[in-house]
Amino acid sequence: MTRVPRRPALFVAVLLALAFVSSMGLTRTGAGQAGHVTGTYFDPRKEALFEGQNGLGGEAERRGDDSPAAEQVANRAYPRTYVDDRLAKKGGKSFDAKSNKASRGSFTTEQAYQAAVAAAPGAWQALGPVTPNVTGQASQFYDYATQSGPTTQESGRVTALAIDPNCGKSTAPSGAPCRLWVAAAGGGIWRTNNALAAHPAWIAPPVDLPTNAFGSLAIDPNDATGSTLYAGSGEPNGSGDSEAGLGLFKTTNGGQTWALVPGSASVATNRSIGAIVIRSGSPNTIVIGTDVARHGSSGVNGGRRTPPNAPALGVYRSTNGGSSFTLSSDLQSKTPPNPSPASGGSDWFQGGITKLQFDPNSANTLYAGVVGYGAWRSTDGGINWRQIFQTLNPLDTFGDRTELDAVNAGGGKTRIYLGDASDDLGIARVWRTNDAASIAGSSGTGYSNAGWTELSNTQNGTNGFLAYNYCQNGQCGYDDFVSSPASQPGVGSGFAGQLWLGGSMNYDELVAYAGLPPRSNGRGVIRSTNAATQVADDVTWADMSATLAGAPSYPVTKGIHPDQHAVVFDSADPRIAFVGSDGGVVRIDLRAPVDRSAACSARDYPQGSGNPLAPADLTDCQRLLRAIPQAITPLNDGLNTMQFQSLSFNPSNPTGSLLGGTQDNGTWSYTGSPTWSESVGGDGGQSGYDIAHTTTRYHNYYDATPEVNFHSTNPDEWLAIYDPLQASREARSFYVPFTADPVVGGRAFIGLEHVWQTNDNGGDPAYLEAHCNSLHRDGAPCGDWEPIGNNLTTGSVNDRGGQFVVATERAPSDRGTLWAATRVGRLWVSNDVDTKSAHFYRIDTPSTPGRFVSGIAVDPADPDHAWISYSGYGAYTPNTPQHVLEARFDRQHHTATFVDRSYDIGDQPVTGIALFGATGDVYAATDFGLLRLPAGATHWVVAGTGLPRVAVYGITLSQSAGVLFAATHGRGAYRLDLPH
Repeated sequence: MTRVPRRPALFVAVLLALAFVSSMGLTRTGAGQAGHVTGTYFDPRKEALFEGQNGLGGEAERRGDDSPAAEQVANRAYPRTYVDDRLAKKGGKSFDAKSNKASRGSFTTEQAYQAAVAAAPGAWQALGPVTPNVTGQASQFYDYATQSGPTTQESGRVTALAIDPNCGKSTAPSGAPCRLWVAAAGGGIWRTNNALAAHPAWIAPPVDLPTNAFGSLAIDPNDATGSTLYAGSGEPNGSGDSEAGLGLFKTTNGGQTWALVPGSASVATNRSIGAIVIRSGSPNTIVIGTDVARHGSSGVNGGRRTPPNAPALGVYRSTNGGSSFTLSSDLQSKTPPNPSPASGGSDWFQGGITKLQFDPNSANTLYAGVVGYGAWRSTDGGINWRQIFQTLNPLDTFGDRTELDAVNAGGGKTRIYLGDASDDLGIARVWRTNDAASIAGSSGTGYSNAGWTELSNTQNGTNGFLAYNYCQNGQCGYDDFVSSPASQPGVGSGFAGQLWLGGSMNYDELVAYAGLPPRSNGRGVIRSTNAATQVADDVTWADMSATLAGAPSYPVTKGIHPDQHAVVFDSADPRIAFVGSDGGVVRIDLRAPVDRSAACSARDYPQGSGNPLAPADLTDCQRLLRAIPQAITPLNDGLNTMQFQSLSFNPSNPTGSLLGGTQDNGTWSYTGSPTWSESVGGDGGQSGYDIAHTTTRYHNYYDATPEVNFHSTNPDEWLAIYDPLQASREARSFYVPFTADPVVGGRAFIGLEHVWQTNDNGGDPAYLEAHCNSLHRDGAPCGDWEPIGNNLTTGSVNDRGGQFVVATERAPSDRGTLWAATRVGRLWVSNDVDTKSAHFYRIDTPSTPGRFVSGIAVDPADPDHAWISYSGYGAYTPNTPQHVLEARFDRQHHTATFVDRSYDIGDQPVTGIALFGATGDVYAATDFGLLRLPAGATHWVVAGTGLPRVAVYGITLSQSAGVLFAATHGRGAYRLDLPH
């Protein structure tokens, strides 16, 4: 089997660093050009692609800025390179000020007003995925040799977990035997009253949360009931879509309601809160650590990622219950941002706080993990600090991440487990000290790390090797945890020798990828039960990533999703763990570990060769598989936190058949019930249905990577058709615009620098099915896309040149009209895309915004009439602040007229637009929900009722069914019926 080659993490990091230097870089300038491959091979685009590999399609790396919603944020920022959360808050207030009923005063005639009242939509209907079923073909554990893989269920990205210290105990609240709280990256804070149930019932976030982006949770140890929690808004994981927050939030009733901790807003707005700790015995002492969150820098544009004059990163301490917070200036001065000072807005990750913990044996001793600067200790409650561990690579471009966990080792001594990783070097190592107080430390940086014992080892065949690079693929800045059950409130004694490590996934060691000997089940999470053993190399590790059936083939029966962020334990029985990842939450049961070491003798390398594993690899495998979980149970049924990018509907069954692309969780199909199916993994971009044969369907990964399926969404039948697009080397967005022609069967369009077209679904079906199946394609070229018309991006930056096409929209009333737009505000129209001599005419003017065009809605009755929406903030382009324009194209003169229809929409990014031809109403998606402009009105109103306050990344409207669909980024898919 021949694989797509993997690039070393260091090489990828250097490329990313170079991309950031450019003040106006491109997202992907021909990255991953398709090469000729011989033989039959498994296409990793199909599953969770190697994190950190510069491959095509699949799941993109999360560490760098070239990532899904990083581009969304960058689009809001353009032409600047950052988004100021103060503007975002103003946009939210503009949205919140809107009524959901049209007023008579916004219409010039009574007839228009009455028509608007009659056309007002009712309540939104949540479509799910409530039950998010994932096929075996969409799993990273898919085995191409057997053409099978384990099914599971997944939800959106989970960034933090908290569990009731009374879980599983008689002290648990009545009717709530095991409360678990889940912080979702874009979905708010969810909770269940019984995480130990076979099917936990999930409770959605309350409406009083003003943001959905959270990255940290902490139980107040001073509340024996476990009902007082703190939640840090903003996500500190360092991905492109780790959004900034608004401060610290508190609940005293177990999450039924939340309130902003007043003093936190001034120190954490425009940042994220990466860590929270409350001092035991002193409930008014609250310490938080702030971290970088993204504001628009990406491979698209480079430059700054933080608004100028954002609050300093560091540790903030409150002794008055959060009324005010004081920065620990001593630590901040020793761990400055990069570059320093940060007031210019160009800081990276250095200086961010990912971990805070009080010493279990010394109430006034506090530990901190500081990005780029290792581990620090304060013995006066957070005022003065000493470095106690020097990070591996202080000059790391992205900032080394140091995670730690302190436990009571007995005899008054504190043990610290520590993981330290460099994304630039692609290395992660594990350390331990059995007496933290004996670590002398240094008043500044550069401590010698005396007193620490390394538990990891670079030598294959040793126990330490199993923990080496525990968070693989050069992205530990994104997914990394180091945790012992002994540090969790409510867990009894006897667990200080247990240690859990989590990261991404060692794909190369999985059977499907065969890049390295299959000596593990992926090592996404590993566990030691004897981490306190005196001799470091005697510490043993077991792989928690999958369960295996028995002989002779030992297939994977269940597995965890890649990219782990958090772990908590059943307080009464820590042999049961809950792990949060990019795929939601799973419960891992180790009450009766299973020995599957015999599976190692049945594995061969290279795959299919019949050659047994080398002795050292066999030893590794047998050790890792000697005590794997007896059960891995996904808990995502009802956890509706999916981060949709877009939705498309079946023209012949618009209310009963949908496709939706999601961040990190593939493309899903809906067939009329809350149960959805993920038939293809990786990142999910735009999708569509062929108008002539609606059983022919399309999806896209990230990059220009469309696939076609002539058998509905059969997961075995997705066919690659992207080779010409990859070979073009044209710039393109992270998720390329894709349009299945609404009139002409077989025809579809994709935007790069040109608009590209296929007229036969990407190629001859027989040829594609013989050579291009993504599960087992061969080296033949796949796809027949061709560019049409002129390059839409040529010219100088001063003339809005460069970048790439971000919108393509075909008119449904003829065969030849297509509207297109570029990222920097160019608008184009062609009336002859059904000919080989298609020509696009540029129609934007200096009076139209030079910002990201987020959507085009063509009038279903008039191909030369359209509505245009713009992302970004008018404050960044004060001469052209518009967000919604109505455009009319003059075919004779190839020009257009524009009318500003923004009215009172406020200065908030519009992320998508739709026009309902039956009523003339216009619908606009925003970061806070959906707005409606009734025909003839001069005021926008909220569209419908019951939609959560959540970012909507895409909307699509069926004219025939009169239904509007909303793709929310964190709360699933929604439907709104439109009276007409």
